[in-house]
Amino acid sequence: MVVTGDSKSFSLGSNPSRPTMEVTFKYNNKIITTPNLEKKLKRMKLQLSDIEIIETPIKKEKPSNDGIEDYMKDKEQVIVRSTKDNIRRVCYVLKGTRPPIKKLFEKQKWNGKTGIKDFTDKYFMTMYYEEN
Repeated sequence: MVVTGDSKSFSLGSNPSRPTMEVTFKYNNKIITTPNLEKKLKRMKLQLSDIEIIETPIKKEKPSNDGIEDYMKDKEQVIVRSTKDNIRRVCYVLKGTRPPIKKLFEKQKWNGKTGIKDFTDKYFMTMYYEEN
């Protein structure tokens, strides 16, 4: 078997038993990281001379993964009940505050046409915050 090829080209090949090392480079003021530089350059139709290799890659700040969305960081869970029923209504309010219950449910208030029929001013008077 005869293999032909020019002496200037090289191939690293793939070896699944050895972990790949990511390479970070800069092209057109964009930072790009890839596990296979040769393949990436081929796809982008670039030469090694067209890019600038970055020795210590700039780490992108990962979002916190504590399971809480940013808009919920300053909120706390409260439970609202009524003396008329045994329903636990879970609400999220600013930490350390207890707004008037009527304000919490004002969008659901019954106005004769829309809203939840039971949410009236009289019903709001029966509601209270459950202590945690």
